[in-house]
Amino acid sequence: MTDTTNTIESLERLFDAERHAICSGTFTALGQLAETKEQLITALADAPAEALNRLRARAQTNQRLLAAAQKGVRAAQARLAMITRASRSLNSYDARGKACTVASGGPNVERRA
Repeated sequence: MTDTTNTIESLERLFDAERHAICSGTFTALGQLAETKEQLITALADAPAEALNRLRARAQTNQRLLAAAQKGVRAAQARLAMITRASRSLNSYDARGKACTVASGGPNVERRA
């Protein structure tokens, strides 16, 4: 096998590992994979167009997966922020129909021994 073939196979395995990390939520592994990916990509100068197209398709798939995961994380953050705001105050309407916010005094939990 040539160096280019080894590099292509290594990148294919790396894209598989990256896809697995994204799907399993192991985002901490993506930093190390990105460094390795960058090193391997620089060695692709003599790669055939067919192999490059295959690698590009895998990279685009992982990019879409990562964008979807990021969208999910942002939605979860927004939901948590909404829950936090709701626990601090209540939006309601006064007797004239005007919107108003009723602040709570904080989480008052009665504890019994």
